[in-house]
Amino acid sequence: MLERSRMKKRIGVFCCVAAALALFGQAALCEESQWVTAEGIAPIENVTKAQARKMAIDNARREAVEKVVGVDVLSETMVINYNVSSDVVRTIPYGKVIGVEILSEEVELIPPKNTGEVPFLAYKVKIRANVAKEKGRPDSFFRLDASLNRTVFKEGDSIEIKVTPSRDCYVHIFNILENEKVLVLFPNRFRRDGFVKANTTLVFPDDNDRRRGITLEAFVDEGKDKVDEIFQILALKEPFQFNTVTFKEGIFGIYDGTTGLVNDLVKSIVGIPLQDRAEKFIQYRITK
Repeated sequence: MLERSRMKKRIGVFCCVAAALALFGQAALCEESQWVTAEGIAPIENVTKAQARKMAIDNARREAVEKVVGVDVLSETMVINYNVSSDVVRTIPYGKVIGVEILSEEVELIPPKNTGEVPFLAYKVKIRANVAKEKGRPDSFFRLDASLNRTVFKEGDSIEIKVTPSRDCYVHIFNILENEKVLVLFPNRFRRDGFVKANTTLVFPDDNDRRRGITLEAFVDEGKDKVDEIFQILALKEPFQFNTVTFKEGIFGIYDGTTGLVNDLVKSIVGIPLQDRAEKFIQYRITK
């Protein structure tokens, strides 16, 4: 985990000495965005009330995107705390939620639809969502393969990320924490150039990073038995400067717990045409 009171000692997948980006100047947002009202529901079965609420909000976001984009949502599903998080995911073919207001929410007993079924409790939400239409169409020849040395780590384990793009591009690696805060891992002040040639593999951290003291060490925050987090890898055809004021480097002794949220990252990325970018999300778990 990256955000913690002990951050100055080490960062949870965290860059023990240095990992971090010369990050994002905010991408120009899509010109087209629209506010719509949508509803979502999620059963409270084998999940907590908070988890059901999160899933209901996500379902409402999907409905909002469908209303604006006008197509069925084909989502690549990512999870935070094993609940769908539409902020993290490319929830849509060609649209993203960039703002949400909760209008109402309640727990309701849903009656059975068919004979022999039983009623069940469900969380229902009604939201007002701002949906931005994405520009362009995905480039089917621009692909991104990415992997970790494993996806379940024990505290203290070293984490390694490998990224292989199908064409020359500029790679950015972000760490999305359980609380949906975003840290920048790559590029960073030690490796400022994120350029990667087609069909070659970027390893982070590599041997040169380790010689500088840069490592990714798995860490579970005090009071927790496990954390579930995500790496988001973004590849761009052209260099892009993200807002370093909004997003902080996940670097030892530097990160103070203040950084941008996933929704801020979505707002930055959504203005980049689909044909000019490729994305990959990798979830991992850290246990004590």
